Amino acid sequence: MSGHVATSSQDGVLEVTLENARRRNALSLSLLSALSRAIDDAGAGEIRAVVVAGAGDGFSAGADLAELMGTIDDRAVDDAIARAAASIRDCPVPVIAAVEGPCIGGALELALNCDAIVAGEGAYFAVPATHLGLLYDPRAVARLRLRLSPAALRWLLLLGERIDALTGVEMGLVARVVREGTAKAEARALAGRVSARSPHAVAATRKLLNEFEEGCARLDEWERVRLDILDSTERRERIEEAKERLGLA
Repeated sequence: MSGHVATSSQDGVLEVTLENARRRNALSLSLLSALSRAIDDAGAGEIRAVVVAGAGDGFSAGADLAELMGTIDDRAVDDAIARAAASIRDCPVPVIAAVEGPCIGGALELALNCDAIVAGEGAYFAVPATHLGLLYDPRAVARLRLRLSPAALRWLLLLGERIDALTGVEMGLVARVVREGTAKAEARALAGRVSARSPHAVAATRKLLNEFEEGCARLDEWERVRLDILDSTERRERIEEAKERLGLA
């Protein structure tokens, strides 16, 4: 197997880079396993935000065709993508995808489970399942349906067409388009701003939004969480700091 992830952290921001250079950062089983571990470890440490990017000039070409057999055994790849997507979704800190060049198939599922996609002008997105004689993993389709419009979903999955970065903004896929080659730097700057915010409020907000998307938010329980945060020491400190900045202390 080939592929791994490289990690580095600074000022509370973890950068996770997909690296499978010979295969356009294709999602091999080893790379997906390493990605899941890196994201899980981020949630357990002092990290406040995560940026996921691809090495070189592309995000990822999707599942590593060298590991596919064209048989039912290929479910292992779907399962590994689902586990990595779940790690991103369940991470208590914001995760931002920095996308340059191709973001294909399972790589799009990973990116869409991030909180935002920052895309370079040359980025594009595609799901070539029907080209490969495949019904895309229904579990993944159910999750993609939460983030994409019916028109975008059919364009990608049924028609198998590409979406460029600017069209991705129109379809609600991409949060921001930046100059080509700067997606990682822009995502890093965004992550840095997020990392300065209240970690408890950020974690609670992220979890609440995820539960709303999945249709399982319990408002009575969330009201208790809101009241706990309202009366927390951290909030009082944040309010005092804001007053001092405005000369109201």
